[in-house]
Amino acid sequence: MVSDSMGLFGDLLDFIGLGGITGIDILFAVMAIIGTGLFLIYFLLVMLFGFADDMLPFDMEMSADGIFHLFTIQGILSFMMMFGIFGLAMTQADQNALLAIIVGVIAGSVSMYIVGKIFQMMKGLEMDNTIKYSEAVGAKGTVYRTINAGEHGQVQVEYQGALRTSDAVAEDDTITIETGKFIKVVKTIGETLIVIPLDISVNSDS
Repeated sequence: MVSDSMGLFGDLLDFIGLGGITGIDILFAVMAIIGTGLFLIYFLLVMLFGFADDMLPFDMEMSADGIFHLFTIQGILSFMMMFGIFGLAMTQADQNALLAIIVGVIAGSVSMYIVGKIFQMMKGLEMDNTIKYSEAVGAKGTVYRTINAGEHGQVQVEYQGALRTSDAVAEDDTITIETGKFIKVVKTIGETLIVIPLDISVNSDS
């Protein structure tokens, strides 16, 4: 099995024109190929399915405010990728192994920082788009789907800067609030809004 794996890797090196490399060049090539392959797979999973860093077991806080996490899976994979690519480029340019390692470490570290920041920004955008139902408390709107006594309905209420349709129940579970009636949100339970009828003909500020 090991010999088969080495044979496949050797064939891959031949395919990309690196069949004759030896010594530390093999390390750089392994890091570049594995890092690039796994990073692309991980990135596609994030883009297609929304896989997140908090699925993974190793996050290390690096900044003073504890927001930026450097050692994430994508950070490590990007380090491997750039360490291998730049290290191999240096040795193929007839530079000595020590200089190649130093350049590889610098390139990998910069890549890890940049990729970490990009994923941090992506995660921040995702969090910004999260609906905070508690911000609906005090908002007024209309019933979109009749709230029958003791049952769920739907209301349209503006909160977080947008008109949203949300599940709702009446605070008094013995009453029915029909479609089109005005309501006011008094509290929330999870993603469900608790509402009361709003009689604007009596007091529009109630």
